[in-house]
Amino acid sequence: MNELNSIDKLGLVLNKSWEILISKFLNGRFELTKEAPFQHQFANILHSVGELHCFSRTEMFLVDLETKEKNVFGKTKFVDITICFLENGKVTSSAAIELKFKKKSQGADDYARIDSYIDIESLEEMKNRGYNKSYFCMITDNPIYTKKSREGTTGEIFSMRNDYIPKQNEVISNPKCKGRSDVEIVFSSEHTFLWENKNSWYFLSLEV
Repeated sequence: MNELNSIDKLGLVLNKSWEILISKFLNGRFELTKEAPFQHQFANILHSVGELHCFSRTEMFLVDLETKEKNVFGKTKFVDITICFLENGKVTSSAAIELKFKKKSQGADDYARIDSYIDIESLEEMKNRGYNKSYFCMITDNPIYTKKSREGTTGEIFSMRNDYIPKQNEVISNPKCKGRSDVEIVFSSEHTFLWENKNSWYFLSLEV
């Protein structure tokens, strides 16, 4: 199997696993209350679906949690989930995945938006480091993330509203946001936020 097919297959595994996660969650197969169970449930589904797409004895599919990446914009980064296909022990395709799970009761939506932007910028860097694909996935019951905020607020500067495309190659920051005033984000690629609304929950899968 050549590398291109392996990359395409990795995308199929990611998309199918996301569909299964949403269906199981909405049908009460498991409960998600915070980010840790989201991470573990998604990792388990990815492992099962990935294994089903290994068609030869020489092919393997691996899932890791909290993969350490050094010096990501001057800091050590732990990627929530990394996955890869291998052929005869050699990696043929790989992906990095960052997750966010935010409920209304948790509040601090401004911080969540900024931290999401930080994750997306880090995922751009993962592509530069050789990962073939990278995804930012978020689940929330708070529609505020999907809607427009007032001009000049953190909610609009770091907007995640539906159909929104952040500016590229320009600094995105809000020095007035206490606790995140020093955060400066620069996206090198175009990203479009497209939310799914199902049963009062909102789901975002953004390929970086």
